Amino acid sequence: MSKDIPDTLNQDEPKAIPEQLDDLFAPWNRSDAPGLAVGVAKDGQILYRRGFGMASLESRTAIAPTTRLRIGSASKHFTALLALLLQEEGKLDLDKPIRTYVPELTGPGGEPSARLLLQHRGGSRCYLDLGFLMRGMTAPPLGGALKAQVRQTGRNFAPGEAMIYNNGGYHLVSIAIERLGGAPFEDQLKARLSDPVGMADTLSLPSDFIILPGMAAMHTPARGGGWRRGIFPSEDVRGEGAIVSTVDDMLRWMAHLRTRDRLGAAESWRQLTDRPVFADGRIGPYALGLMVDSYRGLATLHYAGGVIGGTAQMLTLPDDGLDVIILANGAPGANVVRLAEQVVDVVLADRVGPEQARPRTEDFAALVGRWWSPEAGVTYDFLDEKGELKGAMGGAPMGGNLDLRGGRLVTPPGGMGEVSVDPAAAQDGEITVSFGGRTFACRKVESAEKPDPAFAAAIEGRYACADAGGTVSIRLRDDKLGARFSDTFGCVDVRVTQLGESLAVTGMSRAGSPHFATLAFNIADGRANGFTLNSPRTRGLAFERA
Repeated sequence: MSKDIPDTLNQDEPKAIPEQLDDLFAPWNRSDAPGLAVGVAKDGQILYRRGFGMASLESRTAIAPTTRLRIGSASKHFTALLALLLQEEGKLDLDKPIRTYVPELTGPGGEPSARLLLQHRGGSRCYLDLGFLMRGMTAPPLGGALKAQVRQTGRNFAPGEAMIYNNGGYHLVSIAIERLGGAPFEDQLKARLSDPVGMADTLSLPSDFIILPGMAAMHTPARGGGWRRGIFPSEDVRGEGAIVSTVDDMLRWMAHLRTRDRLGAAESWRQLTDRPVFADGRIGPYALGLMVDSYRGLATLHYAGGVIGGTAQMLTLPDDGLDVIILANGAPGANVVRLAEQVVDVVLADRVGPEQARPRTEDFAALVGRWWSPEAGVTYDFLDEKGELKGAMGGAPMGGNLDLRGGRLVTPPGGMGEVSVDPAAAQDGEITVSFGGRTFACRKVESAEKPDPAFAAAIEGRYACADAGGTVSIRLRDDKLGARFSDTFGCVDVRVTQLGESLAVTGMSRAGSPHFATLAFNIADGRANGFTLNSPRTRGLAFERA
């Protein structure tokens, strides 16, 4: 072939991995929206590190691989490891009640062990969820997190009985770490974990009001267009989700998750990834702040994080030496969990097995809708999202993934816990839902376009709940029911939708914050004397007419 004629014979050759990853993340390579930082390493060697989009639209600063971003709940296994290091020193016993180290917890919240709290199996209520329910995005003063959990006289379930994601449990373990380690949580994280691994840009930052050099701003969409600053509604955040890091630091950390050569005894590392055994013999994938799982036939350790205006996914494949970290600050339309999986598809194209089939709505059409369990006090929702069946609770408009196991549909652990349903019975207008070793009968319910006047008259008024630390006022205006939830520090206004003679659900707040709960009213002689609130993460919250 002449040297003057370009060689076109290799045009159909596959692109190199960096080019394929550039294509994958190209939608966020823009200067008018927040974005994300991506890091990929194989056997400790960097394959890919890039920033996309803006770290701050306010200052017009772009995201770089060295930009600090929040990792959210991916902080949790750091917290668990700190607790295990204290256990090595004989200062903390993960199997003793948390009340041993936080004696203020005189109610049922003091009963679960630190280990159960780290597995989200403690059953106590979470300060963050109570705050979202009662005041939306308003942050209480410092110390409010512990006070909210100390005042609880009820709980979600008995310790070890079930699993519901609970940030508050990690907050309590963080307090124990501070007291037993003799230093603030932030200092122990640096001295015991970050410094030994060489993570110079990683630290625990308890509040979004603190200005940190090199830190990306969190962004949330504003109603009507534009953006709002993402501010987490607590300045008390510790081990539940306060860590700030970079993709470079997180790649160092994930490499250390495999080598485990800088700190910690072998037994501590074993416990960190030890999967719990449930009462029915099932082995859960949630260890201590880490998911021990698989993707397309390959073993994985992973954890996702979410804050107000940011998301993160940490994914490592220990047998393949592949580490993927994606940190986002509001990148529009970015599903960081799925994007990390797609990185695996690119890098390990010759290793991955077939993709797991998701349940299609057309195969479970009779299940679509809302189902009410009087015994459990909750509503379960099965939604059609672009042809795929999703699961939710309490009137949420968007659902999570469902897995098909042995003919049953199962929600992955986390969030509202592992819930399973037999879809075959849906043809008869009833289904059975299993949660925490118990099975509940559910019947289908429909949302009313307008509330029944008798129902509205019965539930209007003011209600109080000591465990919630506040009140609820329900009013009918212009044929629409609304409720104002409020505590000492703030309030949140939500729409109330009737489902039946004594049943309703809440929805998004007027300010745009999520508020999905089922309200079961106790009505006698045309008047409600109270109701019980159940949400995906808070159960049995009893309000009485004030």
